[in-house]
Amino acid sequence: MKAPLSLLSSLLGAVLALAPVSSAWACATCACGDPTLMSMGTEQPFSGRLRFSSTLRGWGHTVGQDHVDALRLREARMDVAVAYAPLPWLFLSATLPLQAREVRSVSLARERGWGVGDVELTAKAFLYQDRAFSADHLFSVLVGVKLPTAPKLRLEDGTLMDLDTQLGSGSVDPLAGLAYQHFRGSWSFLVSATGFLPTRGILGYRAGASVRTTMAAQYQPAERWALRLGLDGRIEAAADIDGEKEENGGGVIGYASPDILFSPRMDLVVAAGVRVPFFNRLRGRVAPTPIAMLSVAYDL
Repeated sequence: MKAPLSLLSSLLGAVLALAPVSSAWACATCACGDPTLMSMGTEQPFSGRLRFSSTLRGWGHTVGQDHVDALRLREARMDVAVAYAPLPWLFLSATLPLQAREVRSVSLARERGWGVGDVELTAKAFLYQDRAFSADHLFSVLVGVKLPTAPKLRLEDGTLMDLDTQLGSGSVDPLAGLAYQHFRGSWSFLVSATGFLPTRGILGYRAGASVRTTMAAQYQPAERWALRLGLDGRIEAAADIDGEKEENGGGVIGYASPDILFSPRMDLVVAAGVRVPFFNRLRGRVAPTPIAMLSVAYDL
């Protein structure tokens, strides 16, 4: 696992080191009349906006009963994303995940996999904003799809690795959502909900339909940094394999999500935070870990 984790860390460092120097007189946020520091996916729109980002996450969970049938999963994941606004009201984005995963059973047997995950393509349309520039209110809709681009991982004898080790679902999964943003002085607010409807994929597996929600408030006391606090939730149906529902998983879980955002230079935003599970009503025995997050976004 150390080699893949080291690779992901090196890739993130390369993104930071190679971020191009801008000689523009105004930053991308100022170009749309709003200096608010925003993370990837929550930007204010303006025609021609082009944004690159990379997000590194570390997370895991344990399924089952300790010392009986527990299965522990740990993953490091780096999402490389690009978003472009061909029109003042439209954002198109693509996200490519690079993943390193380890699954360990109670017998200490391990499976490890790393590589490219499933690509996600989305289009966000801003249906309402009260002003052309520096809007106080933004309402948007999101549609997209997750594509089965992850390779099927196999053991040395050619058999497929366990489902938990696979980096992708092998399915085409549509998604759709709604979001509302409000900007008021040094404060900004976000409320969003996104629904996922997975199809059947590898080894007959089908993830449960889910809705993921976010409520967040951000306070920016200075030009270069901001604090953000969010509540992220997920409601999902149980997954199944060839129609047989899994005993563990499905239900409701909530995370408290504090972040700090910092802009070390024009058009560059770095964010660090953690997602702490505080409400767990998942079925069976599922114990998630906190999710550590570090991201960088750059506007051209």
